[in-house]
Amino acid sequence: FFYIFQMVDPSRLSSVSLRMVQLSFGCGITELSPLAFAQFGVVVLSGGNAIVGYRMGSLALKLARNLCAPRLISSVIAVVQPYLAWVAEPLQTITESHQHGHTLGAQCGDVSSSTLNYAWFCMAKLLSGGDLEVVRRESCRFLKELRSKKQNWGFLCASITYLLSVALIEGPNSDVLVGNCDLPSETHIFAFAVERKHELISFGIRTHRLIRNFLFRQYDEMSNSSSFLSYLLERKPPLHSLFIIGVFYQGLTSYCIARRTRDDIWTTRGNAALTFIQHWSHSSQWNFQNKVLLLQAEKSFTCGNLTEAQNFYKDSITSARRHKFIHEEGVSHELSGLFFLDRGLRDKAHEELLHSVRCFRTWGAYAVADRVNILIGDNFSDTTCSEGHVFETASHTAEDSTKRRYYLDF
Repeated sequence: FFYIFQMVDPSRLSSVSLRMVQLSFGCGITELSPLAFAQFGVVVLSGGNAIVGYRMGSLALKLARNLCAPRLISSVIAVVQPYLAWVAEPLQTITESHQHGHTLGAQCGDVSSSTLNYAWFCMAKLLSGGDLEVVRRESCRFLKELRSKKQNWGFLCASITYLLSVALIEGPNSDVLVGNCDLPSETHIFAFAVERKHELISFGIRTHRLIRNFLFRQYDEMSNSSSFLSYLLERKPPLHSLFIIGVFYQGLTSYCIARRTRDDIWTTRGNAALTFIQHWSHSSQWNFQNKVLLLQAEKSFTCGNLTEAQNFYKDSITSARRHKFIHEEGVSHELSGLFFLDRGLRDKAHEELLHSVRCFRTWGAYAVADRVNILIGDNFSDTTCSEGHVFETASHTAEDSTKRRYYLDF
């Protein structure tokens, strides 16, 4: 129900879900009441009230469990976890919940909820810094399964995750095959989403582009991108955790371009993204503290507050490590290294960049690690730094690359 309205007529979701809640209170609880509370919680959260929205989602899950209906629990998890739970629960536990929802749905024959939960599982694992090899393997297996069953439900969501994982591992221009057929390209998926007015997929592709363009420093595409946050606020879709990550990367992109171009419009975009993330960080320090600190560091660097920026970079690295976001720890180390390099502190810059490479390798983003390695090679030599660090070897050999492509070639 929730996803049908989101694809067909999102504007009616609030009125219909509110009416369902009213009927539940007035006429008694039915099997659909937990879904009504969950859907209305999404509407409330999208309006800016994080606490009430999350409580509605928690109520929906408790009610579904009390009704002892596994099929109902699976469908409620598919709504609550990606759209509400990120407000207060770690992204890592949301990944586990989707896996549980997938299992429950499969056991009771709820194919749609089971499929959707697994698509969200793959995406949540990527966003939370899970092993990219696992993300790629599982999303690839999932896409093969959907294609063999001629099942379209969840296919595009899983495709977005798969495309991004392959780009981060192999590079942004990697050819992608699933089975013996080409996977729809990012461009085709986006065109389909726009034509069908499927905002979940179109926003997902926009976020995919923001992440990829920033991590690979594709400055031309970064400069030509429109404001993701402005479009998000204009369209007001249900706030998936993926969209919040997209705003975070818009902020990083904006500050990066602002320092290159000295154009105040990019600083304004960065500040807007920082304000947006700060709003949601009040309800979940675990998920957003490191992101706020890194955006504050980038803002201070852009505005010339160097001492303040250095402290923010250090705090963002510590926070990302404490909250187990290895991928964002790598981003923080790299940006900190570029900050020190700009100030002429080459020893510190070299150390930070090396830490960044190690984090990206641990995550599995070998192509991103290679890009940072090239940056190190371009700026440092064996005798450049007093600490004796040297340029690290390539992140992966041709043999390693062949092994990783095992999941692509069937």
